[in-house]
Amino acid sequence: MSSFRTSIVPVLAGIITVASGQASWNMNQVNTTMCYWEELRGAVVRDTVYLDGGDIWWIPGYANGSTGAVENDANPMAVVYTLNFSVPFNTSQNITAIMGQLPKVAGGNKANNIAPNYYDGAMLANDDEWYIYGGLLRKTDAFTPPHSDDVLSYQAYQYGAQKDAFQPGFVNDVLTDGISRYLAYGGAASAPSENKAWYFSGMHSPLYGEVFRPMGNDSETAINVSSALITLDMAVQQQEKWSNKTLPALVPGRANPQLVWVPVGEQGILVALGGVIFPEFVSALHLSSNVAQCKADSPAFMSNIDIYDVAGDKWYQQPTTGGPGALARGCAVVAPAQDASSFNIYHYGGYNGIDYGADFNDEVWVLSLPSFKWTKVAEGKPGHGRAGHKCFMPYPDQMMVIGGYMPLTGEAPTCLDGGIIQLFNVSSGTWMSEYDPTKWSNYTVPDTVVKNIGGSPTGGATATTPVPSGWATAALGSVFSTPYPTTKMKQYYPYTPTESKNNTNPGYSPHPSSGSGVPKYLAPLLGTIFGLMFVTLVVTGIFLWRRRNLLRRSDPSEFGTDDSHGHRIISWIRGQPQPDHKGSAVTSTTEETPGSPSTGIDTPPVLYHPAYPPMAQVMHHEVPDNQIAELMDTSPPVELSDTGLSPTDIISRHSRLGSTNPSNNASNYSSTIRTEDTATVSQPSPSAGLAPAPPLISPDLSRPDSPPLGRDYLPSPPDQTPNPLDDSRVTSGVSSVSDGARAHLRQISDATAGSERDRAHSRQISDATVSSSGNGGGDRALSVVGEVGESPRPRTAGSAGLGVGSGSPDGTSRRSIFRESIEDMGSR
Repeated sequence: MSSFRTSIVPVLAGIITVASGQASWNMNQVNTTMCYWEELRGAVVRDTVYLDGGDIWWIPGYANGSTGAVENDANPMAVVYTLNFSVPFNTSQNITAIMGQLPKVAGGNKANNIAPNYYDGAMLANDDEWYIYGGLLRKTDAFTPPHSDDVLSYQAYQYGAQKDAFQPGFVNDVLTDGISRYLAYGGAASAPSENKAWYFSGMHSPLYGEVFRPMGNDSETAINVSSALITLDMAVQQQEKWSNKTLPALVPGRANPQLVWVPVGEQGILVALGGVIFPEFVSALHLSSNVAQCKADSPAFMSNIDIYDVAGDKWYQQPTTGGPGALARGCAVVAPAQDASSFNIYHYGGYNGIDYGADFNDEVWVLSLPSFKWTKVAEGKPGHGRAGHKCFMPYPDQMMVIGGYMPLTGEAPTCLDGGIIQLFNVSSGTWMSEYDPTKWSNYTVPDTVVKNIGGSPTGGATATTPVPSGWATAALGSVFSTPYPTTKMKQYYPYTPTESKNNTNPGYSPHPSSGSGVPKYLAPLLGTIFGLMFVTLVVTGIFLWRRRNLLRRSDPSEFGTDDSHGHRIISWIRGQPQPDHKGSAVTSTTEETPGSPSTGIDTPPVLYHPAYPPMAQVMHHEVPDNQIAELMDTSPPVELSDTGLSPTDIISRHSRLGSTNPSNNASNYSSTIRTEDTATVSQPSPSAGLAPAPPLISPDLSRPDSPPLGRDYLPSPPDQTPNPLDDSRVTSGVSSVSDGARAHLRQISDATAGSERDRAHSRQISDATVSSSGNGGGDRALSVVGEVGESPRPRTAGSAGLGVGSGSPDGTSRRSIFRESIEDMGSR
């Protein structure tokens, strides 16, 4: 056999059941029932019958107790229905509720061309697996048909060599070269004890190509009789073999005959019963192409029986007596007598293949072998007959009839009388209304048959040869005289009863809600969905809240240029105790650019005291040099408040804890850019979106004792009590270092370029000669030059003992003085 096209699709060991057999349900529908099942195919594997294909017509049942019009959904999910023989039932109940369902395609998807629904065809099986072969597709543009050699099987159990990874499932396989699936309307039989199955005759298209349901196009319709016997050898699992043998001329082909395997001879025999030629069902108009020929030739298929010896691979034909006449689309089973003295073939139903509107046959006939006598064991009743059904034997004394359809007497189809399943007791020859797996018995020959063939119900038939004609050939008599080794036949009954389950709608409650039609599963489903949405929102909110807090608590330097640490130091300094006087503290400090590293030499601060009463000394800090730099502005410097900040002010104004916009304070600092003789102080840049700060207004701070430095500054008396802040002064020797040496220490060039933007607002500082008392040398005086129109205000060094510096007399030290307002100190 060719290699697999696709891998095995595993299925759980237990048969899968779904809510309903109907593919789609209507509003307020609560159950569904099979109305009829036309031209299905099926087979028994151990204790389960598998049913596939055909047309299923459903009756929808609604919550108010009413039923709707029958519907045919064409089985789009390609569901295989199962019925386990251990489930009890009665024929009047909804059989759909006890059937299992086995989809060929996983996930509830449509099968399309993976496993399309076939009308007619056959299911060939042994005790472990089955194959579906032949049949007709409904022509559609939705998908392309499967390949001509495609075939699908289901492996329920493993046999032969051990397969450790085996799982029950479907297998897509391919046929042997020279065999196609383009056959329909044939007869099928299986011999599980021989691991073989057969498909007999049937019909094909004129071109031997694809065959579809009758649509009026004869080139794609199975209208020609086939003369083939297809054999499937399943001796080795996963190495199955297909073969095709042509029927001899003495065995005519036909449509929808019944083929049964009988345990006679070395490997058994095949017996073909009934069938017709030129049937009406191959026409879209349900008209036979040759009614006369059909009526003339078809009855012979019940009177002259074709027999195939499996072991000898030979066909025989044996005449019979009596018989029901021409019948097609019936069903047949075999019931051997307990002593194998007779083999009784039960045939039920069918019709003549022409009159599709007339009553179908409802009689049960028995063909007894080897006497080849027909016996009617059950009369039919009008309106109860069916055709296109299948028959199985769960127990030796019972025949189960499944499916079929009624005559088409009007436009609307008619549901099967008595239900989708009928039960017949082959021993008593009577119909049953209930199946109970605990009630069965060995087969006994019906009295009517015993009268015809002799013997007793348990066997002992006296008619052991055809009467009155005798054997057509001695070879056929020799086949019947060879007993079959029944030890090869396995027995799987009796079956342990199991509780039946309502598989038509397991979740249905007999007390529906107020008629809203909302499924019961909708509320928990929506609750689950909205619950997940709520949890997601809560988790997202917590995440965002924590992220916001982390951003607030994290170091601002990670997210901007906030110099909050500098503000904390300034706030601490500002918060120290101040002298008890009013006035502005003018501070002279040194601010180094990033490019000018510190020399490590501190300069002692110089204090200036305003002339306002009372005269109090104020400590002034100067740059360690004789060069003085002022803040860039056109207005006089503003005084700083001498009142220290309270802790609350420090927190609210000079720390991130009290700031509303910490990142905006970075621009409150000024920078001093030095050149050889000048120092440029940059203005603070206003933050985006904020109004620029007003110009600084400074009080008149001139000193009369030192005209070069201004009018209102007076020297401190020599005997004045020292300022308590003097003890905290830090002395730096930078002022005693010459310009060149200091530049060398700072590793800067003779001239450092500043930005044009800062230079535009800077003050120019010129050199002046300053005489220093007590050091024998002369320092240069500094003259501060204002803007155009403003007279320069020369300044001198501070009072004795608080000089600018104590450097070398001939040194060229420079000093820088700048004043800061509260805003310049980083207030917030």
